[in-house]
Amino acid sequence: MSEPIVEDIISDCEKRFAFPELLSNDYFQKYRRGYYSSCEQGLLSWHRNYVNLLTFLDEIHEYNEQHAKSFVKRLRESANDWKNCEAIFSEIIVYRYYIRAAYEGLIRRLELDAAESDIIIERLDGTKAYLEVFCVMPSFPLPEDGRIVVRNVKTHTQTEMASIRQKLLRKIAKQKQLSKPRENYAVIELNDSIIVGDFTVLSSLSSGYTVTINKETMKIESSGYNWESSIFEDQSTEFLKAIIYFDLGNYGSRRFLFNPNFRAPNNRVEQTP
Repeated sequence: MSEPIVEDIISDCEKRFAFPELLSNDYFQKYRRGYYSSCEQGLLSWHRNYVNLLTFLDEIHEYNEQHAKSFVKRLRESANDWKNCEAIFSEIIVYRYYIRAAYEGLIRRLELDAAESDIIIERLDGTKAYLEVFCVMPSFPLPEDGRIVVRNVKTHTQTEMASIRQKLLRKIAKQKQLSKPRENYAVIELNDSIIVGDFTVLSSLSSGYTVTINKETMKIESSGYNWESSIFEDQSTEFLKAIIYFDLGNYGSRRFLFNPNFRAPNNRVEQTP
């Protein structure tokens, strides 16, 4: 993608952007600069980038002006907090995905109620899905000049505080999320190329990936995830219907991990968002 074309794309998006005051926001400026450099290096993320950030907010504004203003307010207040803004962007990605379903009459509407959940989807029959979105980004120390730092990734483990499992359990235990008797969904975005893919989530939420080797032949007899002590065995997850996870903004390719011990409220027919 040549620079003049990139300039035209960005210029067009900025001209029609519903919230021009945000364009000078530090978070937006970092994404803007990143768009140019990513295009130059051929590393542009097709799902999480500056153009999509502007476009998605515009689409939300067209669907529900107040909801768009809610996201904008939070982005403005967190302008200098990169991780918090990235978490808000995750919510924007998920919310925007369901707008088409609302237009097509597949769902009744989308709701925002911070006291209840990040995003609420009301279906045509009046039932609701409560989505709690969180963005996983490993924290790595910055190396001093001339020194090498070994990156120790722990998101795939089960007991480390930085693991997917412990992050989820803390949301339930400390923040009291995903614990009401209703259809709750934990939506996890893996927002770093180092942790994308099934392994990070499935290894952490299960008892890990195990391999059985025949000691005589030294050949692998079996391999796979061990679900004997999964996160769903924890009683605190009884009202967590499923875990949805996706990579680097690509919510359209999300995967589901359903809770076999989910306590369905009022014996309603099971549906998915």
